[in-house]
Amino acid sequence: MSATSPLTITPTGSGLAVVGEIDAHTAPALASAIAECDQEIIVVDMSEVEFVDSSGLRVLIEAHQAADEAGRFLKLANPSGPVSRLLEISGVREYLDVVS
Repeated sequence: MSATSPLTITPTGSGLAVVGEIDAHTAPALASAIAECDQEIIVVDMSEVEFVDSSGLRVLIEAHQAADEAGRFLKLANPSGPVSRLLEISGVREYLDVVS
């Protein structure tokens, strides 16, 4: 993670690795990065995500819906403690494909 950006998104062989904070300022970059993935199953490693606000949650839900409509799959892998908590309290953990 650089000093100038609270979010780093790195392409992986199966999707993306995300490090840092997903908020109103960084969520658009995550949305673009997910949209650019061409895998049938897009795995987003969330193990190093420290914070997600409602903007980030909205991006994840919309990306899930877009993948579903395109016959693809979005999987959130290894969510960190803060991410897991948000998914639980927001009630979307069962809706989104979360794998540990």
